[in-house]
Amino acid sequence: MASILTLNARSDMGLTSTRNYFQMNPTQFGHFIRAHHETLVNELSAVGISYDALSPALVPTTGDRHEMALLFNIEHVSNGMYGHAVAEVLIPLLNRKSTLSVLAGDIGLPPEKTKQLALVAGFNSNPSTDEWGRQFIYCVYLSNVSAGQRDEIHAALQSEEMYLGYVPCTYTSDFRTVAGTMVATRFLKHKHTVLVDHGSDDPWVSSENEIGYPFKENNYTVVSVNSQLFSPLLGYKIPSKVYPEYRDDVLVSLNAISENPLALNGFEVLLDEGKYGYLRDCKDGLLRIAGLDELSREDLAAVIRAELSNGYIYRLQHNVDETVQFGIVLELHREQDHPVKVAVGLKYFPDTRELSLVTLT
Repeated sequence: MASILTLNARSDMGLTSTRNYFQMNPTQFGHFIRAHHETLVNELSAVGISYDALSPALVPTTGDRHEMALLFNIEHVSNGMYGHAVAEVLIPLLNRKSTLSVLAGDIGLPPEKTKQLALVAGFNSNPSTDEWGRQFIYCVYLSNVSAGQRDEIHAALQSEEMYLGYVPCTYTSDFRTVAGTMVATRFLKHKHTVLVDHGSDDPWVSSENEIGYPFKENNYTVVSVNSQLFSPLLGYKIPSKVYPEYRDDVLVSLNAISENPLALNGFEVLLDEGKYGYLRDCKDGLLRIAGLDELSREDLAAVIRAELSNGYIYRLQHNVDETVQFGIVLELHREQDHPVKVAVGLKYFPDTRELSLVTLT
């Protein structure tokens, strides 16, 4: 089976409610998830979209890619349709060649509290305005942008009275965690195509533009996807602290590849001598950048183990040797520089409660 890039049970009640309603056991539920994923892959392929090509929009990126949260004062939108007003000015600014997720929603906090969280996270303000208003703040979250794209969008929006500025969300912050609970995917952009949700009615894939954003006016092809596929399989999960009420998300994700999904916090991480030697010989530059180059084999495994319960899992797959694996993104802090993010692939062995390191990139 092709990798399931992401499985979002955090904001999608469809998966878990269906499981509970039909009283599915893990075997049945795993088949249910995989069948939906296969349907999505096939339906997208039929309209010329490779599911795997959506990876940059669905899996948190490492390296020099960034995430940002654009903030808007809705009191400057006279007709109340602030989501559409923001889309009209933002969509023309998106890089035509990019693949990214666009999430949006209201930050349901008093504006002053939102401002405080934004400032602590390194807020970059619009010098033309500092009016946060008395209502909530509207947030548009962009994944997978380059530093240049980020700066261009920020500069272009400064002429808009409603635009307050952006919060850097590449690394962990309390603001990013709050945003992760309050905004949802509005569309994915893959080069000249946008994917949107068209509700739960048939067909699986169509060309409807239910949200009414000006996609065709900006020369984008619209591909709409049924909610039963869009919400769980095309919904970007903002990397953030995993609140207790979202723990089931990891278990649902594991159930996609295993009939025995278990919480990961009690697992041991295995790093054998051969793999450790490979990392030292071939990944020395990455280890040095991440501040891991001086760690012993046991200590490197301990660093990975310590982060297991702090985030979500991605790239769920069955291997040819009949093992299963998933990926996590570690954010490692450094004393004199910004954190570094590292993608780690781990094989999952629930019977022994062990995880074996496969890749580190």
